[in-house]
Amino acid sequence: MARRPLSSRRVFVAAYLILGVTAGAAIGTAIVLAERPAPLPPPPWSSWRPDTSSLRGQALEIANHVGPTYRLPSGDQLANVKVANPAGNKQLRAIGVPTKAKPETLSDFKLYDNNKTVYYMLCGAGSNCKIDEGTPSRARGTVLRREALELALYTLEYAHSADNVIVFFPPGPGQKKVSSSLFFQRGDLESSLKDPLRRTLPRVQPPLPGQIGKGEQKTVDELTASLLYKFVGIVNASGFGNMVVLEPA
Repeated sequence: MARRPLSSRRVFVAAYLILGVTAGAAIGTAIVLAERPAPLPPPPWSSWRPDTSSLRGQALEIANHVGPTYRLPSGDQLANVKVANPAGNKQLRAIGVPTKAKPETLSDFKLYDNNKTVYYMLCGAGSNCKIDEGTPSRARGTVLRREALELALYTLEYAHSADNVIVFFPPGPGQKKVSSSLFFQRGDLESSLKDPLRRTLPRVQPPLPGQIGKGEQKTVDELTASLLYKFVGIVNASGFGNMVVLEPA
């Protein structure tokens, strides 16, 4: 026997029921999604951050935040942190790193924009910024490099217009002026900037010289050993301007 074709009314009712079931399922899904808690925000990169928006203002805040936490065994501050470059009042155009042993022209340098660079100077309480307490040692140098690393991490995390950080160290034995520095570029610390600060430097209170843990010692060495530079001086390139010249140590 041939089947009778469905009436238009039956077709309409069937379609309506299908749509009703589909809509009900969609509403149910929406209710489940609405009741599902939103994902938790990621933890802050650090518990403290600078309040100002200008590059120099941020650098000053970072210097004032980090510097006082680093101490000598006597309790005195290890070094004052100054936001200043070694050129004094001279206007700077760039940082130049020689690409050959005896550079003769501007093309013999790799140049970095001065306007995207923050300079810090670690200055001890002695004459010519020397640290006049105790005896210079590798242990004290490690803590100074840790301080420089912390300054650079804060700067590159929060001062988005900065691509470079240079930290000058106090003069060493027999030296009368600054000669050593760490030169950080954003790419050097890119992986560390993806993690909270305390994953890189776990101790909130920085260690005294000689008391840094093995884990932090390894981190500081890995992130700074290849970034040590000798400060050669300020050079005026004809037709270009003044630049800070650094050589890999």
